[in-house]
Amino acid sequence: MKIQGPIEVELKVSVTNGEGVDGVATIGLGKGCYPSEEKMREAVAKFERESMPEGFRLMTKCEWWNTVCPPTYEEDEDGERHPMHFAVPGGNDYDA
Repeated sequence: MKIQGPIEVELKVSVTNGEGVDGVATIGLGKGCYPSEEKMREAVAKFERESMPEGFRLMTKCEWWNTVCPPTYEEDEDGERHPMHFAVPGGNDYDA
């Protein structure tokens, strides 16, 4: 085993049931080694296939971005509040 540093790497993956229940899953990527992008992508895919809680899925880019930059609310003349979402960088699809 190659030890590259005094590190332990974990991924935090945002999940949702699509109906307002969100969560974060932690995926361990080992100790002492820097993972490659390929290893991280494989870990997320394996989590999605084998460990995703029933009824949940990975968040879409827009759902995830709303956790990073929560929407603000604007009140109209009737007193109703409407969410004002921030633009998602790069559009709605995840960047490869």
